Amino acid sequence: MALKILACLFMLIDHAGYYFGDLIPYPLYMGMRSIGRLAFPLFAWMVARSIHKTRNPFFYFLRLACFAVVSEVLFRALDLFPALPIYPANVLITFSLSVVLVSGYQLATRSGLDMIASLRPIAPTNNTLPTPPRFDVRINLGGIRLDSRIGLLIGLLMIFLAIMATSWLKSAPCFVPDYDFYGLAAVLTFFIIQERCEEKNWFKRSFQFFLLLNFIFVCTRMLIYGPANAVAAMIQVLSIAAIPIIFSPLRDRRPGRAAKYFFYLFYPLHVLALALLRLLVTR
Repeated sequence: MALKILACLFMLIDHAGYYFGDLIPYPLYMGMRSIGRLAFPLFAWMVARSIHKTRNPFFYFLRLACFAVVSEVLFRALDLFPALPIYPANVLITFSLSVVLVSGYQLATRSGLDMIASLRPIAPTNNTLPTPPRFDVRINLGGIRLDSRIGLLIGLLMIFLAIMATSWLKSAPCFVPDYDFYGLAAVLTFFIIQERCEEKNWFKRSFQFFLLLNFIFVCTRMLIYGPANAVAAMIQVLSIAAIPIIFSPLRDRRPGRAAKYFFYLFYPLHVLALALLRLLVTR
């Protein structure tokens, strides 16, 4: 729970810098935005962990998607105030699509892990008795009982849909996924680390792969947008500092059900509060 509170605090500082950037000194603005880079990796890790632990990814997707829609409605209501610098993206859209992407990855990689488990009772010592039959049971180490070809097809389709939806929505007038492909890749990377690596190696692997992901992000942004975007791209590299925070003792404390839903509501409500405060200050 403490890790989520810290992530929310970083996000609040980041968005406060965004909404009041023209009213505060530039060094303070850059400092607040830099601190805010720590928020997304924390949330991405927790989303990957939730996907790993949930019994029903579909219900988890629905919960994220519902709160994403609620958030988007509130954000679009702020468009009624043209003077407000409304942030156009919605991170809950990113996390909803991440569930689709990771679920597709699971289907594509786990549905073909069928094995046959055999149970053979001990044979009698008396040769006159018949040999007991062998009992065979088909099991799936991935936990998905589905024909491997069907699972692979559905999984690849889900991955394709998540990527195409992100590509289309990033230039749409609403429901824009925050961090777009970088966000999807971060959640998938953290999920694969949790699934494939021993827990004692999680920190090392997370640092290595997240460093690589940020390097790719910076190079891509520089190639697409040129030197004009250099500062924004380089600031994102500071998000690597979130990895030690993820593996601090804070991550071991789990929130209750009421606290869990508070975090879903905090995202749209804190943006609404900052926007209203901005209106009051600039009247």
